[in-house]
Amino acid sequence: MGEPKWHIVISEGFGRAAIARAQAVARVTVLTTSDEPALKKAVRDCDALLVRTSATVTRDVIEQAGRLRVIGRAGSGLDNIDVEAARERGILVIHTPDAATSAVADLTLGLMIALVRRITTCDAAVRADRFAEERSQYETPELSELTLGIVGLGRIGKAVARRCYHGFAMRILYNDILDAQPFDFEATPTDKAQLFRQADVVSLHLPLTEQTRRLIDGEALAQFKRGSFLINTARGAVVDSAALAHALESGQLAGAALDVFDPEPLPKGHPLLTAPHTLFTPHVGARSRTGLTRMNAVVDEVIRTLEESRAVS
Repeated sequence: MGEPKWHIVISEGFGRAAIARAQAVARVTVLTTSDEPALKKAVRDCDALLVRTSATVTRDVIEQAGRLRVIGRAGSGLDNIDVEAARERGILVIHTPDAATSAVADLTLGLMIALVRRITTCDAAVRADRFAEERSQYETPELSELTLGIVGLGRIGKAVARRCYHGFAMRILYNDILDAQPFDFEATPTDKAQLFRQADVVSLHLPLTEQTRRLIDGEALAQFKRGSFLINTARGAVVDSAALAHALESGQLAGAALDVFDPEPLPKGHPLLTAPHTLFTPHVGARSRTGLTRMNAVVDEVIRTLEESRAVS
């Protein structure tokens, strides 16, 4: 048996089955660290690079590539890859935009219900022998009474809206820079200021770009309906973490649920960690069994791309 046709570098977190599929057709290097120096060294003699969330494929990394043909990203966003730099070098960038839609939407609803119905607070009270005290003062709205404001009505935003409209009869407002039609639920488009003022729950489902970085800052949070909730399962840097902590401390927000953070993970002593009425998950929105399988399928697309490029050459 001859030498493998290709060299594929895998930077992080791919499943064993996906790695095995790559190993069946190529020499595979699995990195133990995915910082910039490691990536620069790795891309010098590889044909394909596979990444998830932690690896940042900068222009400097791409400029070190000798024969790199394709970068595969297991996930919906491309904010950790300099796509323009790759395009300039003729390197194809592929990803899995649909893979995690249901998983992230499901988690968003779970966070919303836990936040509004104070589930974690109740759990802590029962464990602390404050059963009667918590029960006597417990009173929350039903979801059907609330208005949901979705910022970013793409695949995941629509999946959340569909669940909330058909499942809980919530009123839906949305803001998106693109025409989000068509959809199979009732939703009203509005500008961000109106959405912030009217929504009882604001849920973020937009990519990280220079325009969306720290979109939810102190000025934006001051426009939120007092006593409302914020949910972020998109990208941590869309929210100014310090400003959010202040809004929670002041009572401007009644609570916040975050699956993503800036920085990620939050360092010890960060004000968000001690802010009241918060609920955190460790960036697991996409990590359902099915979601992971779909994201790992980018390996097969990378192999197909290498096969096609070989046939052309």
